[in-house]
This record gives sequence, C-alpha cells and structure tokens, in this order.
Amino acid sequence: MEVAICHFCEHHGPSVIFHTRLVTETDSHTSSQLSTPPAPICCTACNPFGNDHPGYTSNEVTSNKSTISSNRYTSDTVKNQLQQACFRSLSSEVSPSKEGPIFFSDSGIDIHVISHTFFLKDSSARGFQRWFSVIALANESAILLKLWNTLVPEMKEIIKDLQQMAAEVYKREEEQCSHRMLRSNFHIANVGAARSLQDISGNPAILLKLHIQFSRLILLANCTPTQVKSKVVESTTNKIEDSVAALIRICEEIGPHFKAFARHILKGGSTSISSDDLCVKEICISALQYLVPVQASKNFIIAQHTLQTTSQPCLLISNKGHSVTCILNNCEGIMYCKSIGEHLVGGGRLAIIHP
Repeated sequence: MEVAICHFCEHHGPSVIFHTRLVTETDSHTSSQLSTPPAPICCTACNPFGNDHPGYTSNEVTSNKSTISSNRYTSDTVKNQLQQACFRSLSSEVSPSKEGPIFFSDSGIDIHVISHTFFLKDSSARGFQRWFSVIALANESAILLKLWNTLVPEMKEIIKDLQQMAAEVYKREEEQCSHRMLRSNFHIANVGAARSLQDISGNPAILLKLHIQFSRLILLANCTPTQVKSKVVESTTNKIEDSVAALIRICEEIGPHFKAFARHILKGGSTSISSDDLCVKEICISALQYLVPVQASKNFIIAQHTLQTTSQPCLLISNKGHSVTCILNNCEGIMYCKSIGEHLVGGGRLAIIHP
C-alpha cells in the first residue's frame, strides 16, 4: 500500500506532491532510478521538495520496517498508477459533498484507491481555496476495504490539521488587507500564483510532518494481526486462565454460598482484599472482576498491601490458594460457611486474606 497527497494545480492540473511507501528489498536494485531527479518543474506547488531533495526516510524500530517519502518513482508502472489515481481523485471520483472519503478502482491499471478530497484556504487562489486529496492505493481491494475504518479516521485527522493551519495563515493575510476590495485587487493581480504546501500551511516542516503521519498509516496497513496482537494475546490468555481457575476454585470451596457472594458483588457491594502475597492478591482481583459491574469496576475493591486481620466476614485463602474457607470473626470465635451468605446478602463487607 502507498499513501500520497495530491493537489489540483491551476497551471499543470492534477499533480502528486509526494507519496510514501514501505521500503522493500528490491529498492537496493533500483537505487539508480531513485537517485534520478524528477523532470524539472518550476511550479513550487507541484514540486515543493525541489529537484535536489532526496525525500525523507524513517525506520520503525519495533517492526524493523522503513518508509520513504519522495516525489520520485521506482518504476513507470508505479508512476502511472499514482498519477492516474491522483487524476481521478481530483476529477471524476469525488464524494457528493466535495470533501469526504470515497473508494474506487481502476481495472485497467489494477489499482484500488481510498481518496479523501478537501479544500485548503489560500488568499492567492481562485475562490480563495485550493483543491487537495489524500489517497491510499493498493493492488487488492480487500486490503483497503478491510482498513477503511482505520485509514479514513486517520485521514480526517491529518486533513483537519492541515485545514486549521491553512485557515490561520489565511486569517493573518486577510487581516493585513482587511477591506474586501483591496483583497480582491490583490487577488486579481496574483490569481493562480503557485504556492507550495509549506506556504499555504505556514509550516516549513509540513512535508516532514506528513511523512511521519503517512508512515504511520503504512505501518498500520502492513502489520498483520499476529504481529500486532501476539504478545497481548499470549499474556491476556494466561491471565484469563489464571483468573478463571481462581474463580472456579472459590466457587467450589464456598459451594452453595457462592451464589450469595456473587449477588453481593453484582449489586456493587465493596470487597476488601488483604494479602502479603502480591501474586495471589492480583489473581484474586482478576478473578473477582469477572463478577463486577463495568461501572463499579474501579471502586469495588479496597486493596491492602500488607496482611491485616479484620472483624468483618472474610474469605480465607491458605496453602497458596489450595484451601479456601469462609469464616466470620467475632467475639465468640469462628463461624463457617453457613453464616457468610447471610452476611453478604445483608450488605456486609468481604475481605480476601492470604495469611
């Protein structure tokens, strides 16, 4: 997949400003093509990099993948695909609202495109605005359609940022020539004057910023679900297994009183966990969180970092979790499981203690 920003030049028509792509192994064999400057273009709007600028390259350490942004092409095929996608995104393939995302394909050159068109304010342009688009293209439609919900929101954020910067520049220029007539005279004298994206946005480093943003899109698109989630899934699976095992163990030991215990937690009743064993405490918390209402999940546990006795009914976990007993501490001694259910239903507090 490649991502590019395009604009409609008032002198040269639709033009690709630059594109970002993933660096591949074949790039070492095409270095001569990459080092060849593009055809000389005097228009700074179409070629804001300039003929001597090699573009930007960055490397993502975690995935060890690199991206490159430039206005040079690795082959005539890539050049044709990008230019065709650019032309269609700024002419026939436009959303009804003029600004918005759209998907289209070109079977002739085997490309599929997500295009998001937008305007940027510019005091020297016809109508005081210029026509741009951000496009993402790939050889398989399934790739883009699967990434629609990821790419489109990211595109919108990039465009929103560009429009805010351009609006600030436009406002400053308007304040310098506040009268409509004077602004119109200035506009007539300079109508269609080529302005680079740096000038329109007022940010000399806007191309570098776009490179970083486009690189993020490229890396998101080229990360497989396994690469993104493997570590998370592994740790989450282990955690779930431990939590479920702990919950089952509590249920088995409490027996018929577990129903009252669960009802107490489901109603939002608070539970105190006191333990000198951090691992056991965390497992118990995770186990009990399966029973906790979402809105109460942050407040239902009163965690204690050291072992403390309690006069409240508690769940006594001993022998490293192999023994679970419900007890009720009072002046007459110890009462067992038959009392814990009644206490919880009455709104009593529950403590989990690992001695």
